[in-house]
Amino acid sequence: MTVISLSRIMPPPAKPLEAEGSWLHAEGSLGMGLPDDFKDFIRIYGSGRIGRFMWVLNPFAKNPNINLLEQSREQLESLRYLRDRGETNPYALYPESGGLLPVAVTDNGDVIHWLTRGVAVDWAIVVNDSRSPDYEQFNCNLTEFLAGLLDQSLICGILPTFDFDGATEFFSRS
Repeated sequence: MTVISLSRIMPPPAKPLEAEGSWLHAEGSLGMGLPDDFKDFIRIYGSGRIGRFMWVLNPFAKNPNINLLEQSREQLESLRYLRDRGETNPYALYPESGGLLPVAVTDNGDVIHWLTRGVAVDWAIVVNDSRSPDYEQFNCNLTEFLAGLLDQSLICGILPTFDFDGATEFFSRS
């Protein structure tokens, strides 16, 4: 699925915020290329919140709470801290080979990660429950995952069902 298919379920804003910047810089800072569907999402949607609940991290966001580079570092540091203190994590953490890399967060504190195994186009999505060491993996790209949540063809046991008011709306803000 592409971001165009997602836009049929969740219309993008007329003027996306923070939708442009240097992908070369962002990917250089991370040390790897990012999936094209993610780049298309940022270009078409920019910074904002899905259904008043989920934020896709944006490498061009000025707000550090939704900036991909800032939040990925912070979230991975937290997971490393827990792992170093004995919490079991079934996944490696980026920059380890095939490690998790955060791509979105929820207002509940859940983190949606890419599983960076293989080439970027093939990365799976892994959701981590904020209040437990539970993970749930989905073998699809980010836009397929988001569309599945919004049209309820994909059920994630960690995230609430998107059946509340405004679920398929994108609220632009940073």
